[in-house]
Order: sequence, then structure tokens, then C-alpha cells
Amino acid sequence: MSTPNRRSRAAKPAEPVPAPMLSHAEHMEKLQAREQGKTVMYKQDAWGHIETRFVRTQNVKAWEAKGFIVR
Repeated sequence: MSTPNRRSRAAKPAEPVPAPMLSHAEHMEKLQAREQGKTVMYKQDAWGHIETRFVRTQNVKAWEAKGFIVR
């Protein structure tokens, strides 16, 4: 009789711990802190949808080349 040639399975990685729920005020605070010191740029498509980007100041020219407008 032959022995089975099965490989053993590696253990699954642990699931990441979900982030704690933030209140609306805390969420807005985090967003504002992330956007601090950045330039707000907009682009409107043919259907009237507006895309907003918060861009580092040194990247403004590159985003203007993509059709975005500084606020």
C-alpha cells in the first residue's frame, strides 16, 4: 500500500480587528486633520458630477493637467 502525499495546510491569518466606531464629530475632525495644508481641486464631468480631490501643493500643476480646477 502507498502512503498519501498530502501537504499540510497552513493556518489562516487572524482577521483584523475592526476600527472602533467614531461619532460624526470625531469623523469630521479626522477628515479635516487629513486635509490640512492641502489644496482643494474640482473636476466636473459632462453629467454634472463633481469630483473633489485634496492635493498636496507641489502636485497642483499635475492635477491641473488632468483637467482639475483649483477652488
